[in-house]
Parts: sequence; structure tokens; C-alpha cells
Amino acid sequence: MTLYGIDISNHQPGLVLSEVRAEGFDFVFAKVSEGAGYRDPTWPGFRDAARANGLILAGYHYVTLDDPAAQARTFVDHLGDATVPAMLDFEANSGGIDNFWAVVDAVNALGVPIALSYIPHWYWQQIGSPDLSQVPGLIASHYVGGSGYASDLYPGDQSDFWAGYGGKSVDILQFTSSALVAGQSVDADAFRGTREQLVTLLSPTTPQPGGDMTPAQAQQLTDIWTQLLGPDGKGWPQLGGRTLVDACAVILTQLTGSDPAAFNGWPQTGNRTDTDLLAAIAAALKVQGTSDTKA
Repeated sequence: MTLYGIDISNHQPGLVLSEVRAEGFDFVFAKVSEGAGYRDPTWPGFRDAARANGLILAGYHYVTLDDPAAQARTFVDHLGDATVPAMLDFEANSGGIDNFWAVVDAVNALGVPIALSYIPHWYWQQIGSPDLSQVPGLIASHYVGGSGYASDLYPGDQSDFWAGYGGKSVDILQFTSSALVAGQSVDADAFRGTREQLVTLLSPTTPQPGGDMTPAQAQQLTDIWTQLLGPDGKGWPQLGGRTLVDACAVILTQLTGSDPAAFNGWPQTGNRTDTDLLAAIAAALKVQGTSDTKA
């Protein structure tokens, strides 16, 4: 079963949601806020109309580089109801993945769990293709050409538009920016599942203080692990498949001898380390202040 929905904001003033529902749509994602200061004036009306017409609703915040705590406060204040499922729009000028998690944590701290994350593939690549395995409810965008009814434009449940990335499967697909809905051109989405399954996706629990690490902390731990062991845990290609520890051991071996732990030098240099050998050569050349430690 496939459900269809739309993304709306102040760019669709006057959109009648009773007509949207009558045309067979099941859900609406509406803009609430952006950054630390912008509050979408159409949100309260869209929120109330969606509920009145039986549309599954989520409100989204466009992430910027403003202070995460200030963004969270703006979002939650204008949301007006902490039971409304929350979504983050993370794309152009939203910063790196650490900023995403900082805003997630700040919103969670106000008692509102993030249920959905719009992180388009192009932006994911632009910020270095970070791990997305822990992001809540990934929404991807991959647009078909043309305009028309959403059900006619939809590429299908088996389309490669649904391919996951960043270690995360796609939960919702935004497949067009030109669906004709209730007399307006809007972004349209698809969800592969039932209304009950969509409601479940939109109903995460808020992490409790003192519990498991936050997503931002998990990302930092992943970054450290990657730097030490390589992107797949099997070393770095530029280091010959070695981890950082392995590479340091090779360097230490070259500097100190075949047994780096003992620092006993190389047999072919008279049990001198590389530094000892250079000192011996300098002493033989009568360089002032040098000496051969093995003489």
C-alpha cells in the first residue's frame, strides 16, 4: 500500500486542506519555522485544518547555522502543541551533520522528539557523506519530470529513487515538486505502508536524561572510530590498508629497529637506531657537538 502526502509552507497560501484530503492524500508536512527567528505565518492554520480533515500531520523546522538552542525554542514555541510530530529540514546552508544532531538534541531537550529528517542525497554528499544510520525517519528527494497528479507522477514502490544512503533506508520519498493538488503546484511525497504504520513512524519517544548517549555523541564516537581504523574498519587505503596505530608502528620500526618496543636498533647499523646512525655519521665527519653512542 502506498500513501501520498504533500509538503507545504507560506509558498502555498490559501491551500484548502479539505480539498487535499478529498483528492485522496493522507498526510501533510507543513513548515513551522526557520533558524532562530522565522515563524511561518501559515502554520497555525494549516495545523488546525489538517487535524480537522483527518490528515496525518507533521510540522517541520528548516535548520540553519543559528544557535541550536535558540532554533529549538523558536520551533517548539511556534509548533504550539508538543504532541505534533516534529521534522527537521536539513539542506542548503544547514551546516554539517554535527549541527543537525545539535538541533535534534536541543529540540529533544524541550520535550519534543524529532520523528522525521529531510536530508536530500545531494546535500548528504555535499557535507561529506556522513553516517545517517541513527537519524530518525529519513526523507529523501528524487524528482520525476513534468507535472500532474501525484499518483500519475509517482515512479513506483520498486523505483531506485527509494535507494538508501548513509547506512539508512529511505522512509518517505519526495518524488516531485510539481504535483497538482487542490489547484496548486506542491511537493508530493510517498510512504510505502499503511496509515497506522505512518503514525508509528511519527511517534518516537523522547530520550531521557541519563540514558544512552545522544545522537551527537554517537556521531562523535563514530568519527573517532573512523579516524583510527579507517572508513570500513580495515585501515586507510593511503596507508596501505593500515590503521593509524599500524602506520605508527611501521614508522617506529623504521626509526628504532626491528623490535620497536626494545629500541635496540638495526643489526646492519651496529644496533643503532636511525637517529643513532645519523649521529655516528655526523661524529665521523667531526660535526661539532655530535657523538657516536655506540663507539
